[in-house]
Amino acid sequence: MASLWLACMAAMAVGLLVDTWRTPAALLASECGAPGTLAQLAWRHAALMPASSAAMALAALLPWPGSQARLAERALCAVLMAIGMVLGARLGVQTALNVDASPYAGMVLGMVAGMTAALMPVGALSAWRR
Repeated sequence: MASLWLACMAAMAVGLLVDTWRTPAALLASECGAPGTLAQLAWRHAALMPASSAAMALAALLPWPGSQARLAERALCAVLMAIGMVLGARLGVQTALNVDASPYAGMVLGMVAGMTAALMPVGALSAWRR
């Protein structure tokens, strides 16, 4: 699971770099921190950060050398990490604003934390199954 997590984090980082070339970082952070339902947040996230969303999903679904995760596990990872990325971005922006930190940095750290937390149940299930 660690290799899958690293691949997804790297893909998200590269995708986020591409997304910030198209959309200013301040706009990404303000939209990701805006209120809304999970569906609204996910839609905004996909619309504003298509490269990071697609790169993370693709990295989760590809069979990486040395990774023993099955396709079903990788698909579950992709879904859970997308949810974690969206919710983490929102909570990260809010937290950053509360402590006078950069909203963009809060968004990125929140996305990483959300994706990490989302991957934990799949990793535990995978370890339990073996």
